[in-house]
Amino acid sequence: MSPPTVIADAIGKAVTARRPKTRYATGFGARPLIGLRRLLPDRAFDTLVSRSMGLPR
Repeated sequence: MSPPTVIADAIGKAVTARRPKTRYATGFGARPLIGLRRLLPDRAFDTLVSRSMGLPR
């Protein structure tokens, strides 16, 4: 849902950073998704992501 330029800028920062971060929360909904990842068990998170992308179970 975010413009490609936002993602490209984050990739550029990661590639050129002296000490890159493990994760870059970039784009619409990235921070809440990372928060959910910490709260939910693995299977519940995987199900949530799969359903949001319209993938089969």
